[in-house]
Amino acid sequence: MNAQTNYKPIAKGLVEPTMLHDPVGSAVSVKETVAAVRKEAPHLEETDCDLVEIIVDLATVYGMAVLFDLKNP
Repeated sequence: MNAQTNYKPIAKGLVEPTMLHDPVGSAVSVKETVAAVRKEAPHLEETDCDLVEIIVDLATVYGMAVLFDLKNP
């Protein structure tokens, strides 16, 4: 999949601004991004896996590394 995939606009619209708080070239934390999105929209139907896929797709577009830390304590 790529960033052109048609996710529900709400999910992508919540993930993207959360990621863009960090400068281009930095690493985006999956754990922090998913937590921020869930806090903002606890009703969101997308699974954590769906959100991770959106994060990875957008990170590719914005030249960001992805820190897969979702299962860390």
